[in-house]
Amino acid sequence: MRGVLRIVGLVALLFGLADTAAAQVPTTDQGAAPRITGIGVVRCVEPGDRIAVRGSNFGRAGGKSLIMRDSAHRVELPITRWTDRSILATVPRSQQLVPGSWYELGIEDRSGNWTSAQRRPLQICPPTRPQSDSAGIPIDPQRATIDPNRRPGTREPGNRPQQADRPRQPNRPAPQTPGGTTERPAPPTLPGLPPPPAQAAGADQEDDEVLVITGSLQDATALAQQLTGQGYAVRSLQELPVLGFALMRLGIPGGQDVPTALDSLRQSFPTTLFDANTLYGPQAAAEPRHYAKDLIGWPEPLQDCRLEVDVGLVDTVVDRSHPALQDSRLLAKNFLTSGLKPAPPDHGTAIASLIVGNPRSNTAGLVPSARLYAAAIFGLRDNDRVVGTTDSIARAIDWLGQQGVRIVNLSLSGPSNQVLRLTMERAHESGMILIAAAGNEGPNAAPVFPAGYAPVLAVTAVDAALQPYTEANRGDYIDLAAPGVDVWSARSGRGGRYSSGTSFAAPFVAASAAVLLALEPDVSAEAMRQRLTDSARDLGSPGRDSTFGWGLLQQPSGC
Repeated sequence: MRGVLRIVGLVALLFGLADTAAAQVPTTDQGAAPRITGIGVVRCVEPGDRIAVRGSNFGRAGGKSLIMRDSAHRVELPITRWTDRSILATVPRSQQLVPGSWYELGIEDRSGNWTSAQRRPLQICPPTRPQSDSAGIPIDPQRATIDPNRRPGTREPGNRPQQADRPRQPNRPAPQTPGGTTERPAPPTLPGLPPPPAQAAGADQEDDEVLVITGSLQDATALAQQLTGQGYAVRSLQELPVLGFALMRLGIPGGQDVPTALDSLRQSFPTTLFDANTLYGPQAAAEPRHYAKDLIGWPEPLQDCRLEVDVGLVDTVVDRSHPALQDSRLLAKNFLTSGLKPAPPDHGTAIASLIVGNPRSNTAGLVPSARLYAAAIFGLRDNDRVVGTTDSIARAIDWLGQQGVRIVNLSLSGPSNQVLRLTMERAHESGMILIAAAGNEGPNAAPVFPAGYAPVLAVTAVDAALQPYTEANRGDYIDLAAPGVDVWSARSGRGGRYSSGTSFAAPFVAASAAVLLALEPDVSAEAMRQRLTDSARDLGSPGRDSTFGWGLLQQPSGC
């Protein structure tokens, strides 16, 4: 009898364990929305083309469809393969897919509701042969639709865009919290902008394109339809979900310059944000000791502090083969405009080594155990000028947000730009801690950006004697000072060198923020700013001043 009871008890125990195990199966992805991260297409598509959609949480194909749609049409794509992370589909031959038109690509359920957390813009290739309308009148394909990858200048300029039914500004999607629902607060007003000054054209911006910000991908595609018919060329169109807007690069018609195009567009679409695609450069200065860590009390090596924290770097490409970075946890992605040659990796490699350099190398980093997400935005122009565009910065910031990165080092600077400003504001609202070089334009120079924007921590440089770097900018926007004169860092290839500039001061603040974030992962961006500035060692005039900000960064306690 005891044996029977023992068997019965064992069976009950096994069933109980099975129930417990079933209850403990992770369910975090069960209700997660499908997320499309790529479609394997750079240019437009033709009917019959196959596309490979990549992402996550696609689930099984049952009851779902892959759809291309605009405000008037909805077309389902035939599916060849559907897995949880990839979909292989074919662009159908349908009269509803109009050549030259843009569509949203997303996933629908059987009720016709969008379920994908992200949708992707996709264009049907414009016609390559002369077309005729219903009356038999030839249509110029270059005037009717424009290839998004075509550079303007070889066609007749299009007509000025006319006032039309402007796309409505929908509510900006807010980040979704685990287990919660997505709230949609009213979006901030996107102000109209004055034309850029004439002297900015050419030297500080792309001279044949402008940027457009809309509240959603649907608005962007609707606007693209109008603008392509007016001689503008949509060169790229991308949804940036973390920043909460869609970003379009718009080639201007031949014969126009950027100020003229902006003036025309702003008058025709006063509720839409247009600005130049401003160029930014790495904030490096001339090369002229190992004093920097001692100056702020940073322990070296940092062996007893294993930090599980992510840091973002927006800079040049990084030389991952450098001995100081070979063993680092480094993930990299390129955001250069297609066809642009990457700039030399010297600057990005130096900044990366300051943050995560191997402690056993001669370029030991401040937080070597951190994971570094390196976003390359700087390209090399024909005149050997190293520049990064506004749109590449926005796309890089959005990518970092999608990876969950909260600390971002921006050792770059340039003039103000409304797209860049909105990018910084939205990133800050999402919880990012943005740290930027204050600029090397001299004590009497105007503020540089993104450091000059309120949500960004602006970092200036001091030397071993706590004297300000002679070429550093000054102004009310300066927040903190950190070592930045004759700082030893890695150089591309092997070895290292001494470098000076506010670029090399910013990583010290980023590393301090990383330590604080590792100790308190839920700290807000504003609380982080307060702790960094409150603990600073006052320099110069009592309190905050235009040379040192709140003073010299100090090593955060607790690590």
